[in-house]
Amino acid sequence: MKLKLYIIIFFINVNVLLSQINLMDVKPWAYQLQNADIAAIANENNIKLIVFDYSLDGTDETKFTKQQINEIKNSGMYAISYISIGEAEDYRYYWKQEWKLNPPRWLGPENPNWLGNYKVKFWLKEWQDIVFDYIDTIISQGFDGIYLDIIDGWYYWAEENQQKPDADSLMCRFVINIRNHVNTIKGNLDFIIIPQNGENIIFSTNVTEQLRSQYLNSINAIGIEDVFFYGDKDEDNDFNPDLSRLETIQNYLSAGKQIYSIEYLTEEGKIIQYQNESGKKSFVPYSCTRALDKLCPTMITSIYQDNETNDFIINPISEFPIINYQLSISSNVRIEIYNLLGDKISTIVDELQEAGKHQTEFKADVLPQGMYYCVMKANGSYCMQKFIILD
Repeated sequence: MKLKLYIIIFFINVNVLLSQINLMDVKPWAYQLQNADIAAIANENNIKLIVFDYSLDGTDETKFTKQQINEIKNSGMYAISYISIGEAEDYRYYWKQEWKLNPPRWLGPENPNWLGNYKVKFWLKEWQDIVFDYIDTIISQGFDGIYLDIIDGWYYWAEENQQKPDADSLMCRFVINIRNHVNTIKGNLDFIIIPQNGENIIFSTNVTEQLRSQYLNSINAIGIEDVFFYGDKDEDNDFNPDLSRLETIQNYLSAGKQIYSIEYLTEEGKIIQYQNESGKKSFVPYSCTRALDKLCPTMITSIYQDNETNDFIINPISEFPIINYQLSISSNVRIEIYNLLGDKISTIVDELQEAGKHQTEFKADVLPQGMYYCVMKANGSYCMQKFIILD
């Protein structure tokens, strides 16, 4: 029996504006909206882009300082601030308590699924001015960019409420206005803009080809949730890929936009299956709890060279079933074998190991012919290697 290693490399044609940062090689990423510990984030050597709130608890009183944001940036990652542009949140600095009894004309009803969040008529100048002021604060803190939530808020006004049939085109223009604000008014040509979800807006009824092009030129990437494991549970829904969304998202890749994907998973088997599926689509995966109240382990999706910045490396598996790896620091190490469905086949190593080079045998003769994953976990990170067994 021979054991051979296959490394999958995706080649993508990239065509982005010269004034924008190219994020196609920026991975892995992480996403944390609560309990952000700046020092802990800065110590995560494997993360290259982190999305988090502009303050510790979402209020202006606990907003992070420029020094804190620089601590993250100096560690080698992009610091991206979360901001909702399709709903107003009653705990933000801009909120006025009298709005609940006497709402301004741009404020809509409360979201029954997220109490304290309110629909907004995002096309009105009063709301856009609030968002621009919010973005100014984020820029002054030193963030590299913004992660725009509730892009799909246009659907409420066009389809559910039906007050604004052209809300789709108006949301596109809003995002374009945001790009113009940070580029023209702030002169910040390399500021990153990543919308979350709402990817179908570029093919919506009132979005012309010209507007679609302007929208795509205004963003650097797109974030997506619940594409592979959609369901009623907070975490660990069954594998249920949304084929229509996946088809639409591929258009962003074709336009040279990175795809930052998140699934709310805690079961190891499903996480491995997610890594496999996202890899097939060239997405950058991240799995965590839906509360996003902690940093979850990130997956290292390529084979690293031996250097001081990586927690471990798995060298290519040759004709002999031997796994060679190196730890830069002492770590609890687990090496496991999974099949393509995310089922764990065996655990090879599960122990505390000292820094340095290590070698372990992989008894592959008990496995049938097929494709598998060798997954190593150490120091809060994953490393995955695909291999195939031939008779």
